[in-house]
Amino acid sequence: MKSSRREFLKRTGVGAVSLGILDAELLHAAEQAPRDIPQVYAPRPLKPSALTMDGISKRTMEEHYKLYVGYVNKSNEILDALKTVDYAKANQTYSSLRVLKVELTFAVGGVKNHEIYFDHLGGKGGRPEGRILGHIARDFGSYEAWEKDLKATGLAARGWVWLAYDADRGRLFNYLGDAQNTFPVWNAIPLLALDTYEHAYFLDYATDRKSYIEAFMRNLDWSAVEQRFAQIPHLK
Repeated sequence: MKSSRREFLKRTGVGAVSLGILDAELLHAAEQAPRDIPQVYAPRPLKPSALTMDGISKRTMEEHYKLYVGYVNKSNEILDALKTVDYAKANQTYSSLRVLKVELTFAVGGVKNHEIYFDHLGGKGGRPEGRILGHIARDFGSYEAWEKDLKATGLAARGWVWLAYDADRGRLFNYLGDAQNTFPVWNAIPLLALDTYEHAYFLDYATDRKSYIEAFMRNLDWSAVEQRFAQIPHLK
């Protein structure tokens, strides 16, 4: 069993006075640390092939891209506001820090989800190849079983579906999300993102989400998914 820092210092002969001095020094260092939170988000361009797809129009993609850029801008705006937030007023009921931190998860979720989504659109669909196909067959029983589960999950979701690799279990799973920041699973690495918000398909299909999901599959670029899969460290 790991000992706490206080227990370690007690056993090694460091007294309470020394401990207090150490804590005070750490606190002072934290207070003096620069609060220059970088603006690290910048929009990635759409691939040309994502503007000439079968069943998902150029107009839909261009309008969808504008929404993504909005998430990028809001992420940077929130990060900028955090530079001057009053930490002394932090409170779990209401405080500027809480509001900014919560809404940052939504904005950044919008950035990351859409970057995955746009990255693997503009392909030829079909089945994947290589190692990821083997993992899909292993974890779902077959590629067909995985695709059936993904499509059904897409009809059940209110916002997002992710094919993700659970690094703890060493398995793939289709996770459901209702918003940009809803239902994340720790240590699960998203490989594929299906946007099921109406803005992703309403111009082309009105409320026919099922047909949109079929179009999504026809235009999926599996090479982008496979590249993300290959980058997972310690893949089981």
